Amino acid sequence: MSTHNLNQLFENQNNWDFEEPETGHEKRFLEKLNKQKPSKKKKLNWIPLSIAASLLLGFGIILFLVNNPTTEEVVLSPQVQETHDYFSSVIRNELTQLKNQETPQSKALITDAMKELESLEDDYHNLKVEIANNGENKQIVFAMLTNLQTRISFIKTVLEQVEEINNLNTLDDEKHI
Repeated sequence: MSTHNLNQLFENQNNWDFEEPETGHEKRFLEKLNKQKPSKKKKLNWIPLSIAASLLLGFGIILFLVNNPTTEEVVLSPQVQETHDYFSSVIRNELTQLKNQETPQSKALITDAMKELESLEDDYHNLKVEIANNGENKQIVFAMLTNLQTRISFIKTVLEQVEEINNLNTLDDEKHI
């Protein structure tokens, strides 16, 4: 800005506001300013909390993915796949029979058996993950087939126990008649 413009600006001082603020203006201003400061602190308190929550969520997701690896569909040799399909079919049929045999007296036994079968299913899933990671080998395939056979034998044993329970209940009911 040139000197001439500055001189003109200061010569026209009529446009300038020279009035004094009301008494106590500074005090009111400082009170308003102090009222605003705590709200800024509240906002700042959420920042570390939100960062911690984000980190916790991230670690949770990582732990979930590490403990529950997603498996691609495992490709088995045709003979192993055929055997797997056969055993799976037998297991489904046996489970259907078991569920059809359920009575109030045998419900606890069947519930416990289903938990045990879930454990065997988890083991089987781990074997499938092993095949997906390392490829098919005889030891893993043998372990898978043994798992399937164990499930079938276990279900048959539970079925026999359920039938015994149901037969005993039928005999008791006939005695009371």
